[in-house]
Amino acid sequence: MPPARIKPIMQSAMASPPVPPESFTPQPLSAWRECAHCGLVSHLPTRRPGFVADCPRCAQALWPMQRRHHSFPLACAVAALLFYLFAVLAPFLEIEAYGRFSLARLTTGPAELIAQGFGAVAALVFAVTLIFPAAKLGILIITLSGLELLPKPWLRALFRWYEPLSPWAMLDVYLLGFLVAYTRLTATALVHLDTALYALIGCMLAGAAADGSLDHEAIWSSLDSSTPGPTAPEAGAISCHRCHGLFTALPGDRCPRCTTILHPRRAHALSRGWSLTLAAAFLYIPANIYPFMAVTKLARTQDFTIMHGIIELAEVGLWPLALLVFFASITIPLMKLLTMGYILTATQQGHTEALLLRTRAWRILDLIGRWSMIDVFMVSILVALLRFGQFASVRAELGALCFAAVVVLTMFAVSEFDPRLMWDAARKDDTP
Repeated sequence: MPPARIKPIMQSAMASPPVPPESFTPQPLSAWRECAHCGLVSHLPTRRPGFVADCPRCAQALWPMQRRHHSFPLACAVAALLFYLFAVLAPFLEIEAYGRFSLARLTTGPAELIAQGFGAVAALVFAVTLIFPAAKLGILIITLSGLELLPKPWLRALFRWYEPLSPWAMLDVYLLGFLVAYTRLTATALVHLDTALYALIGCMLAGAAADGSLDHEAIWSSLDSSTPGPTAPEAGAISCHRCHGLFTALPGDRCPRCTTILHPRRAHALSRGWSLTLAAAFLYIPANIYPFMAVTKLARTQDFTIMHGIIELAEVGLWPLALLVFFASITIPLMKLLTMGYILTATQQGHTEALLLRTRAWRILDLIGRWSMIDVFMVSILVALLRFGQFASVRAELGALCFAAVVVLTMFAVSEFDPRLMWDAARKDDTP
């Protein structure tokens, strides 16, 4: 169905609000939203299931009005959790090579990485494949099942972490990493796909169904017990970056819904963006120069950089996988670094051209950055299965640590930047 466009009423002002009395309490503006991508304040329409309320200026979805009741995403989340528990307990893969047998579970890869001295990479893989997916499902299940039973303040404080955790729950990316690892394993050993793999696929699909049917705004409305404030926002109204509610408040006040500290814009967004981007750029070079992994076959050891692995996939005829890895491991990190450098420079210098283009570029970076973890997951799977000593084994190398750091730093660089700053510069330029 066509999206329900919102008529813009006013633009948020960066001028300091009038100083209220000491007894001032933040007041919610329940029918208003500030676009988190361009800063335009718009009036939300009446809920119409199946429609999407878009920002009139940058087309960012302010409120996807889902048709499903809360019971459907709850059922999907419970199903995903059951699949997840089975995937953790059951074997993941089994291989036979050179008369030997090896079995791996989801926890085997991180354990082997720790044994090889790569504890930081192991912690990252363990967190994004086991801890964060479980935490995300737990938050959703507790919130939806406790809407009528548990204290609302406790649920609000819990549900505010659902959105920030979502990009770091990477089961879908892990399965793509498995696909790349599988193509390498079949050249060396006989591979048996075990039950945990299918459970992991079920967990991913059920979790995606829960995400796709979840109406965040409806949940926050169910959790919000505060009394509505003024009917129209005043200058200086502040949007919460966690629950996206708009409030008449002072910087530093607590959000009445989720208790997050309110700021007109993310604190130190430019300096944090620059420091994280420059750190990632510094590590990007060794990540591509140093070996990513060392593969031993019949007492012969060969080092592989990221590019060597891509070339090997292409040489055996796996062009689609080679292109996928090239795009995820070479193109996306480089594109993120160059694009973030351009966005940060243009914002710092107050450029007002191509605002919509820059906003969409930032949105794309925020969406695709996590997919660069494919190679990291591939290494964690290979080191878990190929443990046959001089016959066949895989060891992570320094390049894997540097590349994992690049992925994490670029993800933080994008998420810590506030794209509304770009539009603030345009408004300042228009001020007489």
